Amino acid sequence: MEIFSRVDLSVAPSKRFGISIAGELEENLRFKLEALRPLTEEVSKLLFYTSRRFWASIENEACSIIFNHAVNDFDSLLPLLWNGDGRNAARAARSLYEHLINYCWVAAHDEGRDRYLAHEAVTLDLISKMRRGAMLLKKVAQKRELHRLRRMGRDNRARYNAAREAYGDAFQRDWAGTTLKSRAELCGFDAGYDAYRLLSQVTHGSYGGTLGTQRPVDGKPVHRIGPSLELAALSFLEGLSFFRDLCRRIHAVSDIDTRELVDALNALIAKWPEYREACEWVDKNLWPEAPPGKPLTVMALYPNGGTRWFVWERPLGIISPIDPPTDSKAWEEKIKAQIDFVPDGSFVGDEAGRPITIVVEGVLGVVNAAAKWYPAEAVMLSNEKTQDLGEAFAPL
Repeated sequence: MEIFSRVDLSVAPSKRFGISIAGELEENLRFKLEALRPLTEEVSKLLFYTSRRFWASIENEACSIIFNHAVNDFDSLLPLLWNGDGRNAARAARSLYEHLINYCWVAAHDEGRDRYLAHEAVTLDLISKMRRGAMLLKKVAQKRELHRLRRMGRDNRARYNAAREAYGDAFQRDWAGTTLKSRAELCGFDAGYDAYRLLSQVTHGSYGGTLGTQRPVDGKPVHRIGPSLELAALSFLEGLSFFRDLCRRIHAVSDIDTRELVDALNALIAKWPEYREACEWVDKNLWPEAPPGKPLTVMALYPNGGTRWFVWERPLGIISPIDPPTDSKAWEEKIKAQIDFVPDGSFVGDEAGRPITIVVEGVLGVVNAAAKWYPAEAVMLSNEKTQDLGEAFAPL
């Protein structure tokens, strides 16, 4: 039995403990955003034309490489936004701010351009030290790969040493030689720095990186595995604005006309309230109205006197057998002493042979990855016959 097969799709995820199935969020969000699709397609079309003009005419190699970064990250950002994948959208959006500042810097400073290009030697040095993948290859392929990496390191060594001598040891960590914030101030884009810092919390694993994937519900922490629609809304506004500012700057410092693309980006950015509203609507229907509750460990006492242990996923209405815990005998004795016996010494079940089932608090059941799941009613008695004695016991 597939673990999510009993999800009730007739109600919103908020009414089924926040459980959603694959594709459910994306389809609902796309439906809400259908009016924005023509604007997105117009931006993509104009970006294709603009990028071809750009690479055909640009002479600054560093600018060319940074624009490559920006176009690819922007191209990744759009589908992430339509899918509500806010965490990855945040990573792409914050990168677009760096590309904006880096482009402005190398376009205006010859030393910045030279340092950016010289940093290729650091890249090659790092690649030449990669060994993990080579160790997984077969003998001949491994020997060939190790030879390729060693040769790369040898061929790059003189250039790498020259770069370190010219720019210092810190060049390995940072090509620019000055902070992003200071470069942003000099380029006139420091207003976006706080948004960049907020978006970066996903990459750095800081507290703010969990925006949209954890929140209290009825005073209890609830963690979501899946999309952050809060970060998606933030990334839409900031990511598109960063890329729009880059396109403006390209037009300002070169003869490449990006005005039509900038106008299309502005039209899409102006739809941010609609995008935000759609994200909030989907988010409201995803977060559970009550905390989902943890998996419960259940001990089953059968009419023939036998016992079995299960993990019960109550929100899904499913149950799976598990190995008895190490202290199972002590639990059995303690619980049996508190439930009624029939004259022949066996426990009262029901006519279908189902056992008495007891939720045992303080025992953490572990489900084997290969275990099978069954409808809970195949094992559990009806509510009026189910005993919840275990909740009264402290862990042994």
